Amino acid sequence: MNDVFKLSFIKKSPRVPFSELKLVKRKDGGFREHPSMFFKRRCLHKFTDMSMQDIAAFLDIEYAVMELFMEAKLAVDPELAEKLSKGTNFGAATWLELQRQYDEYIKQL
Repeated sequence: MNDVFKLSFIKKSPRVPFSELKLVKRKDGGFREHPSMFFKRRCLHKFTDMSMQDIAAFLDIEYAVMELFMEAKLAVDPELAEKLSKGTNFGAATWLELQRQYDEYIKQL
């Protein structure tokens, strides 16, 4: 029975001890975009043939709030993250983490 799960085409990488891991700086210098850019890249295509008003209604977000978010003028808070998660298949934690990373990047400027 165990032989069924032994897949010969999967190559295992040797484990590297944690002490030998190196931090490598991102090629883009750590640049982080506003979460709305993630939404545009990864989620907007799911809402084909829908206006921004329709998308906002579908996500249960006020149109004015959606507009500010899309213009990167609004930070993602837990309430907005929850609403975004319901229609995008990305959890609220993902949206909050994207916002946290963006905020940290802005602080460094």
